Amino acid sequence: MAKNKADLRLKTILSSLSLAPKQTEGFVNPPIYRGSTVVSETLAQYRGEEPQRYDYGRVGTPSSEAFEHAISHLYGADDTVTTPSGLSAIAIGLMSVVKAGDHILLPDSIYGTSRAFITKMLPAWDVEIEFYHPRINEAIKDLIRPNTSLLYFESPGSLTFELQDIPTMTKIAAEAGITTMIDNTWGTALHYRPFEMGVDIIIEAATKFITGHADVNLGVICAKGSHAKKLRQTVRMMGICAGPEDLYLGLRGLRTMDLRLQQSGKTGLALAEFVERQNCVSEVMHPALPSSQDHALYQRDFTGCCGLFGFVIKPEIAQNAIDKAASALSIFHIGASWGGYESLFTQAVLTNSKRAISSTIPEGYLMRVYAGMEDQDDLLDDLAVFFRALGG
Repeated sequence: MAKNKADLRLKTILSSLSLAPKQTEGFVNPPIYRGSTVVSETLAQYRGEEPQRYDYGRVGTPSSEAFEHAISHLYGADDTVTTPSGLSAIAIGLMSVVKAGDHILLPDSIYGTSRAFITKMLPAWDVEIEFYHPRINEAIKDLIRPNTSLLYFESPGSLTFELQDIPTMTKIAAEAGITTMIDNTWGTALHYRPFEMGVDIIIEAATKFITGHADVNLGVICAKGSHAKKLRQTVRMMGICAGPEDLYLGLRGLRTMDLRLQQSGKTGLALAEFVERQNCVSEVMHPALPSSQDHALYQRDFTGCCGLFGFVIKPEIAQNAIDKAASALSIFHIGASWGGYESLFTQAVLTNSKRAISSTIPEGYLMRVYAGMEDQDDLLDDLAVFFRALGG
């Protein structure tokens, strides 16, 4: 007997989302629809008196519909809107919620470019911003005010990878009538389920694991009920839309996302365990490590990890020694972003513009590693070269 579609497992679902070969002349991938003008059959249809599935390319095409339906299915959302980048998804998500006179709460570990948008743009719109310690958890209730409209999460946090007790914090927010929103790019829909944790709006930079090949900028925002309606309204009023080729590549990326995420997560954890054994390292920041102070939350809430983590080199090591050691890397590339096929190695600096609250990480040099699709042993050998150059 054929299985009910609702009972299919993840790999099968990812391989078939938004595919309809009977409607596309037998081709398994849906075509790319490029266009702005959509013609109507009659003036009455153009006036909206008769139904028309699409009316203008900016507000929806078969390409955007296929990708958005696929993401909604993965997350269990009522609607998903797409934007040209992860940052634009964050901006649209925020603008769908906040208004003049509001107070919003955000983790001090928030993604740096998100922070720049929030601190430079929102005060001009009379929105009051307050950053909270990324491990505040239940004590968040002490920061809530009568005009608090949004509680924002990023778990793990950017650069320092702190986890937040999301179910506890969303319960507090719901009791106060506050909307909650999360950047779920690290966890993805495959490893973390924010709606089940009580979150109202989910944002993911599809630039990372969804597209997966370092050649697309794309963002998604998912929501249910009234939040979904407001998101759709906001993205249309802002004139924001993703390009058709990017949407096609996002849909294609979903087919192999589980395989890529599994390999990246497995390799990244092996690299983190190796780094943890190095004498010149004072801390490795990866919630899947048993040594992480957030490991219990990780085990409770996540079903897996991705290959992105951080570590701190002790301050007695000279910066020029780190620079020289990094130049000896032959497989890792030095560059921004992550989630693609290529492994990356970068350094971050926690300046006053990136943290409002004193960080709990030890003094030293903050490094970030992303494990891509290369062979795990080759990546371990490459990192070994780096640490030998530092003296272990």
